[in-house]
Amino acid sequence: MSGRSVDVLVVGGGLAGCAAAMTLARRGARVVVAERLAYPHDKVCGEFLSPECADRFGQLGVSERVAALRPPALDAAVLSSPGGVIWTARFDRPGMGISRRALDALLADAARAAGADVCERAVVTGISGNLDAGFEASIRAGACEQRWKARVVIGAHGKRSSFDRALGRRFLRVRQPFVGLKAYFDGPPLAGQVHLHAFPGGYCGLAPVETGHTNVCLLVRQAQFAAAAGPRGDIESFVRWMARQNVLLGDWLGSARRVSERWLSISQVPFMPKPALDGDVLMAGDAAGMIAPLAGNGMSMALDAGMMAADYSAALLDARLTPSDVRRGYADAWRRRFGNRLRLGRALQAALLRPWLLEPGLRFLRLAPLVGELLVTHTRDLNMNGHIGSVL
Repeated sequence: MSGRSVDVLVVGGGLAGCAAAMTLARRGARVVVAERLAYPHDKVCGEFLSPECADRFGQLGVSERVAALRPPALDAAVLSSPGGVIWTARFDRPGMGISRRALDALLADAARAAGADVCERAVVTGISGNLDAGFEASIRAGACEQRWKARVVIGAHGKRSSFDRALGRRFLRVRQPFVGLKAYFDGPPLAGQVHLHAFPGGYCGLAPVETGHTNVCLLVRQAQFAAAAGPRGDIESFVRWMARQNVLLGDWLGSARRVSERWLSISQVPFMPKPALDGDVLMAGDAAGMIAPLAGNGMSMALDAGMMAADYSAALLDARLTPSDVRRGYADAWRRRFGNRLRLGRALQAALLRPWLLEPGLRFLRLAPLVGELLVTHTRDLNMNGHIGSVL
């Protein structure tokens, strides 16, 4: 990889980054994606795609590729409390389950086919510049370090990474109390449903994916994990403890077998608000703000945000917007589109982590199904008309 000048540097080749890259490349922009890992790779993610993802795949022109994976259709979510209270939410149309290993690689291939240069094992180690003068980034690929120039930089690097440190982002100064774990299991079929089971200090999701396995992904407070995992931090000890805290979850895990070689883990999962524009870098996906996993909307939001970042980048490249316009407009548009969903997700997660709120809440939703429908609707995208570029 030799140093050169491009129109847009996209840091991170996940959903948001690839959506941005293929959108820009199809408009004729010179785009390079710096992805720190090689495809395919696993990620700590619940891997449930909410129903509106099908629309986003259509806008990105990858619907046939996605359908070829034969993902299971998921038409309902089942939520249970430690005490066994259950609430089922049915979707107006099905979502799907796809592993990030398959989906990220598919989108990276589509970005390449659109004309983007997707560089694997490429880590951005430093960056300088702004939207007025352009940027210069240091990128390490193996033993080789190069300097790249870009007119615009999109940060789509996930929840937290070395790129955040390179930018000196403020959220890194605050210790985050959550740990995430993920593995694949063979277990009892879930009948086209995604499950979410609460336990003290956390919750665990079950979602069928295209491989025929079930994704088991959980979020737990660090203090609760440490108490249950013991002094050695043994994940299996924690999982055995977790299975005893929720009857439905324990029954399923008791009949299931882990097929992953090991659990994937991530610490200090950040749910605090972050700037959507930081150091003049347009943030997208979890880099701009992570919705609570229980909302089931994270991957749809990543695709949306990637396309929105591409729209603003293209408008700057075409001189339809000035750097000042982008600074004002992008952050405002991001807040309008995602802010309420993030706040609702944090509020719902706070309730889920408190059994004294969760159990009466689930009983109420069973008696008032319209309220449940409203909650589901308001964690999702209410504006399904047209391309996201209509915000400009």
